[in-house]
Amino acid sequence: METVTHSSPFDSFLDRMRNPASLDLVRSIKSFIVSFSYTASNPETDGKRIQEFFQTMEDAIRDHSLWASSSDDETDNALEGLEKYVMTKLHSRTFASTPEDVKIDAEISEKISLLQTFLRPQHLDISSALQNEAAWLLAEKELKKINAFKAPREKLLCIINCSRVINNLLLNASISEDHVPGGADDFLPVLIYVTIKASSPWPILHSYIPTSNSYSYTGGSRNLSQKLLTISQILFQPSLSL
Repeated sequence: METVTHSSPFDSFLDRMRNPASLDLVRSIKSFIVSFSYTASNPETDGKRIQEFFQTMEDAIRDHSLWASSSDDETDNALEGLEKYVMTKLHSRTFASTPEDVKIDAEISEKISLLQTFLRPQHLDISSALQNEAAWLLAEKELKKINAFKAPREKLLCIINCSRVINNLLLNASISEDHVPGGADDFLPVLIYVTIKASSPWPILHSYIPTSNSYSYTGGSRNLSQKLLTISQILFQPSLSL
């Protein structure tokens, strides 16, 4: 399972940013952060604005002398480090940053709390072969880590790690319980159940999803979505080796 406690690409990015030759990049990054921080939140344009900044910085980094002899992997790691640095600085400005977001998050949390009081596995037609409290608790634990991180990639990894736990549960059930894997038909009900049971005050359903989509910049040889196992891959590859 991929961990998010170590950030080698981030550390490498910071090291290069300390090089005097990176002064032009540092100024651009700090200027954007200050400008964005003091601009009123606008969900309609914020994502586009950040994407455009990342695209501009990607071009600048690829053409910069500090990365002149770098491999694609090293350059992509720098872009990953850039994303973490910027989004950590802008976390309070970009996640649940408007009164409307906070209100909707509270409404969703209240509804999920009501579901928690009576929801049982049979309500979602979860097979008895997949009713494994230990595995469910582990999956819930991964989801609950989401508020400990500020960077979109790290938040996504919490969801991916939860999905991997569920996928392992399906694989084990197919081996030990002689259960025929049902792909998404088995995976999705367990994911829904685990998500509801894990939910506390963490606004994944409203605030996190739009921002995660907005901040997955495109244009690089490997963008964020390409680096991570997507949930759809896990859904439709029941034989995935973890």
